[in-house]
Amino acid sequence: MRAHLAVITWNRLALTRICLESLLARTPPGYTLTIVDNGSEDGTQDYLRHLAAAHAHIRLRLLSRNMGLCVASNLAWDDAGDADCCVKLDNDIEILDPCWLGRFTSLLEDHPQVGMASYRFCDWHEPSHQSLPLRDGGAAQLTTVCGGGCVCISRAAHESLGFWNEGYGRYGHEDQDYSWRATRAGYALASLEPDGVARHLGYAEGMVDAAMERGKQISNQARLSGETAYHLYVLLFEEGLLPLRMMRKYLPAEKNGRFSFTLNPAYRPVQKLLTRLAQTVTVDASGRLSRLDLSAWRHGDKHDPES
Repeated sequence: MRAHLAVITWNRLALTRICLESLLARTPPGYTLTIVDNGSEDGTQDYLRHLAAAHAHIRLRLLSRNMGLCVASNLAWDDAGDADCCVKLDNDIEILDPCWLGRFTSLLEDHPQVGMASYRFCDWHEPSHQSLPLRDGGAAQLTTVCGGGCVCISRAAHESLGFWNEGYGRYGHEDQDYSWRATRAGYALASLEPDGVARHLGYAEGMVDAAMERGKQISNQARLSGETAYHLYVLLFEEGLLPLRMMRKYLPAEKNGRFSFTLNPAYRPVQKLLTRLAQTVTVDASGRLSRLDLSAWRHGDKHDPES
């Protein structure tokens, strides 16, 4: 099984060096790699240019501004070609063991019902304690959410579900969103323990980026990118008003090695509906939504981009 890897970078040069150099040193050949930089201003882009020049299998995409994790990840997905799976890796993950990628690919080969798998770096991504045996004698666990820090999605799941949801902005709930859609589509989700295989350095002592953490907190509290947005999207998926196969919000175009993005006309009615709902809907502590009126959307607004 052949994998395409995607690493998204934005500043944090020290962490990016650790991530990419450990990845290149400890991943057996046979994969392709796209690195998308979201407009870094700390020397990261110069470092990435030199790295890509030294490794023929690296494809480098440099953005002039931060378009967010999902837009960049979807751009990297365009390079996957006929790869059997795509792995998204945050730039604060250090690879410790060459088995890390093979555990993903063998899991998908041996358990074709699994459409999405991840290394479990977050305690709240609870495993179910229902085991899936691995070839190395270990076991993965079925789960309800795959964290996005180091996550693998099968080709079949991607063809069925489309892209990461670009509606959450720079930071959001895109991993929960994709997990929910994958489960809804009938795929199983699996988590693997990272001990001795990979580690999350972004919260290690001396590595925390305070500005980035403030940005994540602000995004999580915003009604169009945080918890409220996630529940609104789930509602629209449940009601069949949005297909599980997610479209792009922003369409990329490349010129002279640089990418520009325009709003996808087909996404405009989705954005208008979410904006309208976010202004009026309340969400209680259990995540339940109240005061929803979707009748206009059902009666044709979704087909009129200018409505």
